[in-house]
Amino acid sequence: MKKLLLLLPLVLLTACNATGSMVKESALSLTEREGRESFTLAGKLPANFLIQATAQFNPLNPERCQVYNMGLGHNVTRDTRTQYRTEFQDEPSSFSFDIPLTYHIGLCDMELGGVGLLIRGRYGEASWQHHRSTGGIGIADTRPAGAPEFASNGTQTLRGICTWLFQISKLRLELSKVLSCSETDESWKLDPDFVKRRSIGTTLGRDELAGKTVVLNLRVNPKEEPSMHRRWIQTEAGWKPCTGTEQSGRCQSPPVFKPFKMGEQKCTVYPACKE
Repeated sequence: MKKLLLLLPLVLLTACNATGSMVKESALSLTEREGRESFTLAGKLPANFLIQATAQFNPLNPERCQVYNMGLGHNVTRDTRTQYRTEFQDEPSSFSFDIPLTYHIGLCDMELGGVGLLIRGRYGEASWQHHRSTGGIGIADTRPAGAPEFASNGTQTLRGICTWLFQISKLRLELSKVLSCSETDESWKLDPDFVKRRSIGTTLGRDELAGKTVVLNLRVNPKEEPSMHRRWIQTEAGWKPCTGTEQSGRCQSPPVFKPFKMGEQKCTVYPACKE
């Protein structure tokens, strides 16, 4: 009984802290507001693609940005994330997000620290036929040396090509795909070496960002590729999967080809299915 009596004040204190924190947060939520200055992230998406941008805001004055964390049982420094998202469209589409450079909750002032990019494509209606690729926009106090500048009209353009990488799913034992979106040069050329390709993104200077527009245009690579080297062999009829060696999943020499499923079909070659 003594142990119970000793623990009871601690339980009550924790409950009081949690209740007080919820009341405080409820009141603070009424003061949430975006800053006056912003930049625009806009662009074009291929059919059957969506984009999600997540803005991360970091505290300028951490001592004013303390919030009680019930899971940890003590105060932590607040940060805030705001999401902007499109939905899948059957046709090519455009998007435009106005992203503030600052965010305020009560006396807690925060500045934009970066924007995470999530690009999701679908090649079928089932949820497992959706896949994503990521990128990001870093925000520095000033533009780093070598980083691209804004054009005279206040825009900076990012270009990306999304490639579907096909494989035989070990879970479903049929053809599936993963998505890889990579940055291109101004003429939309990808590095032929897959390992050297970079995710889509850039770094911007906060001091020159207000009122500017970052344009992100995406295209789909008409040429699909295997997700791993030496698992498929390209023939005149198309790509054919082969049986791996005992030591690895890489094709035997000479190759021994194997059939695979694509939906309800039993296939020997991709993308045509039948030779």
